[in-house]
Amino acid sequence: MDFLRRWKVSRELRRARALEGEGYVEAAAGAWEQALGEAQGLERAEALRGLGACRLRLGRLAKAREALAEASTLAPEDPDTWLLLGRTLLELRDTAGAEEALQAGLKAAPDRVDLLQAQAEIYAIKFPRAALEAGKRVLERAVAHPEEVERVRFPREYPAVFLRNLAVEQRFQDEVAAYFDEVAAKGGWLRPVALNHKGILWANTGKLEEAVRTYLEVLTADPSFDAAHFNLGMAHTRRRDFEAARAAFSVYAKRHPTDAATTYGFGFMAETKPDVPEMLRLYGFLLERAKANPPSGPALGRLDVARGWLAHVETVLAHARRHADEVHPEPPDAS
Repeated sequence: MDFLRRWKVSRELRRARALEGEGYVEAAAGAWEQALGEAQGLERAEALRGLGACRLRLGRLAKAREALAEASTLAPEDPDTWLLLGRTLLELRDTAGAEEALQAGLKAAPDRVDLLQAQAEIYAIKFPRAALEAGKRVLERAVAHPEEVERVRFPREYPAVFLRNLAVEQRFQDEVAAYFDEVAAKGGWLRPVALNHKGILWANTGKLEEAVRTYLEVLTADPSFDAAHFNLGMAHTRRRDFEAARAAFSVYAKRHPTDAATTYGFGFMAETKPDVPEMLRLYGFLLERAKANPPSGPALGRLDVARGWLAHVETVLAHARRHADEVHPEPPDAS
């Protein structure tokens, strides 16, 4: 009987892993929950961890915390569980609990890059200066240990995105821009990456001429660095140089014809002019394209788009439709 139980649990765990790996998060959550019926020991800990991860992705934070808290008691040496629990508690605004969870994870894996990054994000809430230094250490570790980055599937540019956003929020722009110059000086793949993030930093702090010059440096270092063309288009649009913006967006569009960001760039230009009919056409198409082919996080991290860019588009469209209804109300029913 025990053999049959273990076989059933193993089958359910394999199914859950496969579903989650293919992106079927809701179905994976159900499979992880199914495995819990008869799972014991470390198998139960794995099922709880998987269930918690899916619930976190689905926004079911209280249920995710419940599953991950139990998993952490069954497998206290598992850094993956502590990382997920820390991120869940942070989403729930329990910063003290999140910090405790991440400290437990770092006790099990002291130099793990994703745990260190999550810790830097917690520092950013109360200790921005400490977060700045922590973010630099994470970036340097990611560069020095690419095998670890690959093993834990950590987006290697994420620390640079974090530093860039922190600099905008805390007015560390000059210091972080100088740090990006230091990183760029190391050469190789780091040069265009660091300069690109420096350009986005300048663009988002109003230094548009500096941003344009920096993006041109990116393309000098690596002409195939496509994100710089999109970012140039955004900077030129804010400068109201629409001819230059269209040229830059067109280069990006040729290389990424089905990318939602491509449509967003042209839509943002229409919104800025403003050309309302063209904006409505492009933004409507953008939402369809983003739904059919959602852009990946790492790809978006290289682009000068706000965190809530799709929500902004939805708001603009909703406002335009309300305005149209007010100007041209439906005629009364004559029946």
